[in-house]
Formats: sequence, structure tokens, C-alpha cells
Amino acid sequence: MELSEISSLADDSPKAQAAAEQYPKALGICLSKYDWSFARRFAKLPQIAEINAAQSPDPDLPYAYKMPGDCIKLRLVQRGVKWRLDDNYLFSEQATNLSIRYTRRVDDEAKLPDLFQTAVSYQLAVILAPKYVGARTKRADLKNDLYDALQMAKEDDRYSASDDSWDGIDEPNDWVAEVCR
Repeated sequence: MELSEISSLADDSPKAQAAAEQYPKALGICLSKYDWSFARRFAKLPQIAEINAAQSPDPDLPYAYKMPGDCIKLRLVQRGVKWRLDDNYLFSEQATNLSIRYTRRVDDEAKLPDLFQTAVSYQLAVILAPKYVGARTKRADLKNDLYDALQMAKEDDRYSASDDSWDGIDEPNDWVAEVCR
């Protein structure tokens, strides 16, 4: 941002206070952008007994499940189940435990990969830029740098699982390959 650096987010300077205030938002935005291996969680949600079919807001989805408190973004609900996410509750047609995959909040920055930390710093700069960067072109450059940093972090993280489909569904046929046979 072409500003003098702060020594720590704990500083009492206005820039450090603004950065400390916006850092959780920047981290959350970056975590929600991709199914990061270091923030991926699987869970089996138990049905909430307090909400029964008569209390459900949707008669087609009568069973309620509370989302984990560290959930940033829901990525997958088990195949073949109708569901809807309302606030912090998942409503489903299924009465038994519900399997999900989600992205969780990671609060220990030391456990985050370096390239991801760089992306978070760019996201923080983009959030703070309207207050501290006057030039529109510089703000646009920061957004481009953020995009590049996220792409590099995604490429670095992409080899965290086998190429097979996780949901058990075969990949769609390649119609070009079929025609060329």
C-alpha cells in the first residue's frame, strides 16, 4: 500500500488498529474462497432434538442440524439428500446423522501456509485501501495482486488429495473424446 509498516497488530497506531480490526474479515474471506486442505473438515452432524418436524420452517425439510461453530463455508452435504442452510442451521429431509464437508476457521496463523498468508495480507490491503490509498490505479493493482496471490496459494494446495471424485459420482463423459473414437 506504499505506507510505512506497522511493527505489530497490537500497536496503538490508527493503522495497526484498523489492520487488527479487519484481519479476521480478511482471513475469513480468503478461507471462504477455496476448499483449502489445511482448513478442510468432515463432520457428522447429529439431529437437533429441540427442533422437530412441527417446528421446522420448511415441511419438506423437517430435520434440523446445527452447523459447527468454526464453519466458514459449507462445501458438501452427503449425496442424494435434499438440504438448505439457514443461518447456522442445516435443514434436511434426512433424520439420521448428516455427513458434511466444510471449510473451518483457522485462528493459529503459524499453521497457515506461507502463500496463503501472503494472500491474506493482500486481502487485508484491499480492505484497507479505500482509507489509506488515494490512487484508484493503485487500489486496482492491489486487487490484481490479491487475485494472483490466491491463485498461487490454490496451485500450491491443489495436490492435497487424489484425482478421484469424492462424491462417488463418475466424471461426465468427454463428448469430444467419444466423437473422436
